[in-house]
Amino acid sequence: MSAGRRATLWGAAAAGIFAATVAPPLDRLADASFAWHMLQHLVLFFFVPLALVLAQPFSLFAGAAGKARTAAFVRATRALHVVASPVVAYFAFVAVMWLTHFTSLYELSLEHDWVHVLEHMLYVAAGIVFWLPVVAPAPLRPPSYPVRAFYLFLALPQGALLGAALFAAQAPLYAHYAAETSPARALADQHDAAALMWIGSGLVTLCAMLATIGVWAHREAEAESAA
Repeated sequence: MSAGRRATLWGAAAAGIFAATVAPPLDRLADASFAWHMLQHLVLFFFVPLALVLAQPFSLFAGAAGKARTAAFVRATRALHVVASPVVAYFAFVAVMWLTHFTSLYELSLEHDWVHVLEHMLYVAAGIVFWLPVVAPAPLRPPSYPVRAFYLFLALPQGALLGAALFAAQAPLYAHYAAETSPARALADQHDAAALMWIGSGLVTLCAMLATIGVWAHREAEAESAA
């Protein structure tokens, strides 16, 4: 597949998923329900960024800019590649997931539209960083497959831990949702959100890890065949 066709297809997929996630009816449901809001956040963190990374916009840029300009751009931005390292990406993933749910940011996003927009952009940006070590698009130097698999293995339990923390709360964590309904219903909704985080995040990360191991095994088999 050509770089232009790939960028168009995956870019359109990212734009479509994003639009469906932040527009009614899902955005209206998310305003009234923590569980729907959690679904919205999972899509913004995992699926929209994955489509953007798979679009590989750098390949499109390289084809249009030519070798000299591309090489100059890579040299000028090489220091930024540290953001895509597995260590930085992992801690960014953990920090964003926990801090956005256990600080005042979440409640502020429910009360102020501009904070909500910033929160959504934060999830997309953090999601891009999360996927960079896994997909390793050009011009990044790809980590080895064992490193990628171990990175995803470490990321795998984070959704379960966050979900468990949300589920363990004995009262609704966010006044916004408690004001929308009774405390009992708000707590039940919070438990549903916790289950979504636990299952959804874990399933996405597990599938990515298994796919990475599968590609690793395929490359090893190809190398043995060629030897």
